Amino acid sequence: MEDHRWIYLIILLQAVLLGTVLFFGDTLFRSSVESSFAREASIRETGSSLLREYMKRYEDRGLPPESRLTGFLIENMKVHEESNGIAILTASISIKPLDIDSCKWNSLGSREGNWIKDIRISVYLEEGPDGNFSIVRTVPSI
Repeated sequence: MEDHRWIYLIILLQAVLLGTVLFFGDTLFRSSVESSFAREASIRETGSSLLREYMKRYEDRGLPPESRLTGFLIENMKVHEESNGIAILTASISIKPLDIDSCKWNSLGSREGNWIKDIRISVYLEEGPDGNFSIVRTVPSI
């Protein structure tokens, strides 16, 4: 029976250690929470959201037919570079213009039915004083 006490003690210590790590993990291992991977994922998610809002402006009925979209898809978003409050992301998007023949984006991608696919753009984000990012410009300009 005496040999089993050590096993029980080891199991108890492991449970306490696991509980401590699960409960205090964010404060004990701050570097893993603020890792570059987590920062990149956050910027990619923010950039995707901002680009979605930016593209929704082109669905406005008040725009001329050559600028108006009836739909769009953001297919791929990657963080190309990030430093000092500035981030450069690359995205692949597809758009569905109102009138594909007179659309100003015809030369940017390949035409497939009513869609213009594989438009590759760079999105430049800048972090404001409040800590929120905003789109500064896109290349090519859309």
